[in-house]
Parts: sequence; C-alpha cells; structure tokens
Amino acid sequence: MIIYICLAGTAVYLYYLWLAHRGYGNIIPPLPYTRCFISVVIAARNEADNLPELLLRLKNQNYPSDHYEVILVDDASSDGTAELAERFAEKWSNLKIIRIQDRDNALSKKKNALQQGITAAQGEIIMLTDADCLPGSNWLSSMAGGFTDNTDMVVGLSRTQYYDKPRLFSAQSFEHFDFLAMFATAGGLILSGKYFSCSGQNLAYRKSAWEKVGGFSKIKHIISGDDVNLMQLFRQAGLKISFNMSTGSFMTTASIQNWWELINQRTRWSSNTRYQLMLNPEFFIFLMSVLIITFLPWFLLFSYFSTGLVVILLRLAFEMSFLKYVFKKFKEPPESVKFYPVWFILQPLYVLIVSTSGFFGWFMWKK
Repeated sequence: MIIYICLAGTAVYLYYLWLAHRGYGNIIPPLPYTRCFISVVIAARNEADNLPELLLRLKNQNYPSDHYEVILVDDASSDGTAELAERFAEKWSNLKIIRIQDRDNALSKKKNALQQGITAAQGEIIMLTDADCLPGSNWLSSMAGGFTDNTDMVVGLSRTQYYDKPRLFSAQSFEHFDFLAMFATAGGLILSGKYFSCSGQNLAYRKSAWEKVGGFSKIKHIISGDDVNLMQLFRQAGLKISFNMSTGSFMTTASIQNWWELINQRTRWSSNTRYQLMLNPEFFIFLMSVLIITFLPWFLLFSYFSTGLVVILLRLAFEMSFLKYVFKKFKEPPESVKFYPVWFILQPLYVLIVSTSGFFGWFMWKK
C-alpha cells in the first residue's frame, strides 16, 4: 500500500511540474496595452523610511505622466508618513494622499485602506504594491502590457532585495529562494489556468472587474488576504487572470531581518488557507499534493529506506531541473539555485511550523 501511495504522490508531483513546464514553455512576451489611465494604490502605515525611494521610482516611470496617478493611503501612521508624502506631492501633482480616519472600526485594516484608495482611483487599471517595494522604471508599462482585452488581473513577480551569495541556514537566503520557488509554482499554475496564489506586492486588475466582484465586501470579515482571497473572487466570477513574465514587471521587496520575522510573515500568509479552501475547493487538492511532496519522501526514507531514497532522488532531479529553468526566466544569477539543498532539508520543518501557526492564528500584525 505504501508503494502505491508513494507512486500516487510522485505522479501528482510530476503532473504539477510538467504542467508548470508546459505553461512556461508557451510564454508569449506581452504586447503593450493601450495607453490607458493607471491608478497605483499603496496602503502605507509607518513607512517614512521606505517611502521616498518608492515615490521617486514611481515618478520616474517610462509611462506618460498624464496617464497615471499614485494614490497613497496613509493608514493612521505615527512616524510622519503622510507629512513626507504631502511634501512630495507639492512638487508632483500625480500623487494623491488619503488619510484614514476610521482605522479602529475596520476588521481588516489594510482592506479598508485599499478600499478607500481604489474607490477614489480614476484609473481603468489598478496597480498595487507595498511601500517597502521597489519597481523598475518600466513597471507601469510592463504590467499594463500584461493585459489583453479579455484579461482582468495580472500577477507580477516579486522577490527580495537580498543579493548576497546564498549562506548556509541564513534566513535571508531561505526567504529569497523560497519566494522564488513560490512564484515558480504560482506562475506555472496561473499560466495553466489554476489560480491559487498571488501577492499584493505586485498585482494589477481592472477597476471594473474589482467592482464586478463587489470589491472586498465578500471578504471584509477576513483579516488578511486582500490579494489571494480577491483572486478567488475573480476566479469564481469567471474572470481571466494571467502571470506576467516580462522582466520589466518584476518587483523587489525589502528582505526580512531574521528567522522570527520570516516565520511571522509566512504564518500570517498561511492563516488565509482555510478561507482559500472555502472559496476554492480545488485548492485542497493542491494543498494535499504539497504536503505529500514535502513529507512523504522523508517518511519513506525512515520507514522504507530504499523506496524513500528513490523518491527523494526523483524529487531532487525534477525539482532542480524545474527551478533552474524557471530561475533563468526570472533572471536570477546561477548561484541562487545552489541554495536548493538547504531549502530542501529545512522545508519540512518550516512548512510544519508555518501551517500549524497559521491554522491557530499565532502571528503578530505590524503596529
């Protein structure tokens, strides 16, 4: 029986890998979309240290300045975020500032901030990022280029700013690799028509599509998930979602400082799992396949050594090949994939901690 389970798990895994391979192999570089008006919406709380660089980069986009606006929603910051933005707005009319007054009355504070920003937006396309993210100069044009007439949401790649060579058991190295591996999975599945994951660090959608699903009204009771749960509402409505592989659309985000920050961040993300399962039952199959892939090889290794060793070697061979292929698409330096053996060993413990903590809601929000 255990061999049949092993083969079933391996089959699921190979299906997922080749499905992703097939999607990436059919990439067509996105063509520039019509010069539509874009609204960049940023919900910021106590981001005075990060905001100047982000605003400067948004100001210097290779996109007609009269075809976009930036809406900064100050979520009751106490560090001068709004004042800094107002000084910037005095010299740049594209920047609009909204100050949140009713933060304490909102269950999901970030969704409340985004709701107000998107409602005020004049753009046909809404683009989202966080205050600690850094776009390239072609971000607006590249993300807009990911839209076609029947595309309603475009998911962009986000990765950490960690550029050092991978270091053994480094939280930053693990985060950088894991982020890329997550997007390799999410991107391949999106390109194959399976919508499970995205990140609000680099996301764009039509305002009309957002209004069609009722904005955040159906998920306002969920504390987090302004990105992945909204994606599920788009899926339920039959809206088209695509993954942008244009290098100009790639986003970088600030790296965490230590293991505690990483576990807390991923636990917060993991807390959305139960709601994703309710919004998309197919996610259960994907989740089970991930758990099988993560834990079964190690269980077999300690229980049925020969069988376990074969399964682990199969996983290593296919996964290394897959990640090498996708990392090249992501324009990652070749040494990035060398962290894979460390990630492979740490992943089971990491998944166990994050999934368990997420289920019980053991995480802290940014104050």
